[in-house]
Amino acid sequence: MASKKKENALARRIKYLRKEIRKQVEEELLQKYSAFQKQGKYPWQGLWLRPQEIEALQKKLKRRDKIAFGEIIILFLVSAAFCYGFYRLLFFLLPQ
Repeated sequence: MASKKKENALARRIKYLRKEIRKQVEEELLQKYSAFQKQGKYPWQGLWLRPQEIEALQKKLKRRDKIAFGEIIILFLVSAAFCYGFYRLLFFLLPQ
């Protein structure tokens, strides 16, 4: 019975400390956020950037996405051409 009381007291203490730590971390983050907002910066994917920098990065990422999409299409076309060539080669080499 005494061990259950100790466990309950320990659990209550852990919950209390977790709430206090959560409050402290939230206050620190709000202070950091307000300080960066005063500088004109906003959070974007883990970075604090100005809106102009965010727009420039988004344009670069769009360009990169288009290039990756083009590479995938080219890879598909090359693999389709390879398969067709292999099919024609086997059709020619195998007896009918």
